[in-house]
Amino acid sequence: MADASERIAMLSLERRKLFEQLLEVRARDEPASQAPAEAEPVASQKSPCPIPAGALKLEFGTSSEEVKQNFRRFYNGVSKQLDSSPFGQFSYFLNYGYVPDGTREFSAVGLPEKYINKNSVKLVLEVIGDCDLKGRRILDVGCGRGGMIHTIMQFFQPAAVVGLDLSADAVHFCNRVHKYPEVSFREGDAESLPFPDSSFDVVTNVESSHTYPNISSFFFETGRVLAPGGFFLYADVMPHEKSNHSVDMVRQVGFTVERDRDITNNVVLSCDEIAPLRAQVFHSGNDTGLVHNFLATPDSQVYQAMKNGAWVYRVCRFRRGSPGTSS
Repeated sequence: MADASERIAMLSLERRKLFEQLLEVRARDEPASQAPAEAEPVASQKSPCPIPAGALKLEFGTSSEEVKQNFRRFYNGVSKQLDSSPFGQFSYFLNYGYVPDGTREFSAVGLPEKYINKNSVKLVLEVIGDCDLKGRRILDVGCGRGGMIHTIMQFFQPAAVVGLDLSADAVHFCNRVHKYPEVSFREGDAESLPFPDSSFDVVTNVESSHTYPNISSFFFETGRVLAPGGFFLYADVMPHEKSNHSVDMVRQVGFTVERDRDITNNVVLSCDEIAPLRAQVFHSGNDTGLVHNFLATPDSQVYQAMKNGAWVYRVCRFRRGSPGTSS
């Protein structure tokens, strides 16, 4: 696979934007020192299997379905490599993380100074904010390896939670590791949600929508499966113009914007702390530029785009229909 910067330079403006979206893919994995407290200790684990031979790739597609198939293969590859590492059992969190910078925070849950997976958990808690999840039916779209749902089950008391992801390997991991009676996982497409109308009270989506070829279909589907008054808790990193357009599309679907935050600096601070460590998990057979962009290491284009303000990391809380009371 050619170097990412060379490939971008050869593309038209539209294709370049798509490739930037492909390469802005979120950080995935946590080192062993940040393993979830509930997980079995590292010392008790069997020796890891050899890392799969295939290098991580992310190819172009000429149709929406090809784009999805390429992402499916990519994330299946990520899960296989994580599962085969000594840290695979503990790799729940698939986000860049959040570090406080003195600006206002909204999480209703405080974390102690020393906390396992602290940056990734903190990001999830900021996305949830002060939204009351107790007794609610929740759908996490793009659930990855279950970090959002794991956090919800630790700190909140939902009635039921469903995780949906395009990657079969990620879903298999979640079914194997996250065993709660209220929780289920299934493979599926964010642009065609396999659920009845008004079947959830809350939909969450973190660092996933930038990979959807028809993001407007996802926003429409979110509005369809949410009950009236339901919450859409959303976070992603995109170029400013695309991010603004995405929020406008959510409004057009019939949502009210209750909160809209730029947390780019908090995310950059987190990448400074944890991205270089995460890079050590992936083997040398992968394309270095792709992996560094995937993890947002400080030397990557993704990191620099956030650092220089070209891209914005946005956290929003939307509400379907009449907002009524805030939460």
